[in-house]
Amino acid sequence: MLVTSLVLGTVDNYVELMEQPSLPGTDLSSLAQPRAMSFVRKLTPAIRARWSPLVGEHSVLQEAAYGMTETHTADSFTAGFQDRDHDLLAEPVFCGLPVPGTEFIVADGESAEPLPLGERGEILVRSPSLLIGYWRQPEATGRVLRDGRLHTGDIGVIDEDGCLHYPGRNKEMIKVSSMSVFPSELEALLARHRDVLTAAVVPMDDPHRGQVPLAFVHARSGAALDAEGVRAWARANMAPYKVPVVMYVDALPMTTTGKVKKGELLEKAARIAAPPAPASPANADAYGKDR
Repeated sequence: MLVTSLVLGTVDNYVELMEQPSLPGTDLSSLAQPRAMSFVRKLTPAIRARWSPLVGEHSVLQEAAYGMTETHTADSFTAGFQDRDHDLLAEPVFCGLPVPGTEFIVADGESAEPLPLGERGEILVRSPSLLIGYWRQPEATGRVLRDGRLHTGDIGVIDEDGCLHYPGRNKEMIKVSSMSVFPSELEALLARHRDVLTAAVVPMDDPHRGQVPLAFVHARSGAALDAEGVRAWARANMAPYKVPVVMYVDALPMTTTGKVKKGELLEKAARIAAPPAPASPANADAYGKDR
């Protein structure tokens, strides 16, 4: 008999599984290493807390960590950091330690010089499973592969424990009054709101701050989500410059592979930003429901 101890799925997959009426009578005790990918829904302490009582206290739901197609997908692990939900509550997004044989460097993207611990820079990866090149694209290969390391285009931070944190993609960075804000970081923070099911963040032009984060928020079933209420919560849980403009939606636009269509949300953001904004400091930051 084949026994599986490791299972990989999206957070949505695990939530759907836990909501199956037949689950309490099903033996899933072999699933000692359940790993979740936070695509749309984010893994939160509340979701994790639901899993173990149903499957067994030995089975702790954990993030699948950092990886890319160019590196054969799995480059780090988070096992061992679940006590007191350290991996889920650490900021920015926690990715853990490199898998054996893999090396992370957070460096200046141009010079590839390593940066001090705690400073943000580009993640460079070296591993035995690294791609050798893009098919018939020597220029693209030369841009990302230098001195045996992959220039990922991702922004990272290495903490004092040697663990990698991932704020987001460099090209996704939002500049708010010259301060850097990453959509993935805000999405993970918004997921901690008890009434937020999912959130997707994109940049929106602003005449006073250059850009502001715009959060499209989908409420949990039965929750009376209020845009200004979400902003009040954000002001209490985020740095002031990270607090997003909030618009709540009935659903987020999705691709067939289960990812948010950020392009559609960027188009909506452009339409919202198009009317002249009032000079008032209040500047209508909570927009309510999408129309």
